[in-house]
Amino acid sequence: MVLVAPALAEKRLGRGRRDVKLIPYHRFEITSALPQIEALHAIASRIEERKWFRITAMSAANDERFSGTVADNKFSISRIMGYRNSFAPVIEGEISEGGRFSRIQITMRPSISVAIFLGFICLIFLPIFMVMAPVVLVAVFVYAMVMLGFWVEANKIEQTLRRIFKAM
Repeated sequence: MVLVAPALAEKRLGRGRRDVKLIPYHRFEITSALPQIEALHAIASRIEERKWFRITAMSAANDERFSGTVADNKFSISRIMGYRNSFAPVIEGEISEGGRFSRIQITMRPSISVAIFLGFICLIFLPIFMVMAPVVLVAVFVYAMVMLGFWVEANKIEQTLRRIFKAM
């Protein structure tokens, strides 16, 4: 007698469960019903050129607007938001052929300026951690601020990309 229910349950649990991550870095893969060329067109149609200064209002229409570049089968983008979030992720993706489907591998990471900021905070506060307890509270606050800003946006972006690519 073969029992398949536990295997199915594990598969479903793995999809819906969020693992707690201690660093602002997220990698995942989307299997899309779209062929590779259509998946490229789907993301390219929502990408605008990068600008140093952009005025936008908060709107649900901004959820599927990105700025960045598409080259060959890769893209590097960031979401256009109607508000400021310095900790929002930079999205890099690669679309590969998978028969009639396509596989999109996506990596979300903080921008270089945020990584430098975090490194600077760690270098400054690390020696002081040993001496003063209130400084630890400041470091915990900065860490929580970065994590909250990153993961709120990362979850929104992941859902949006799954919609754009018509994830299976």
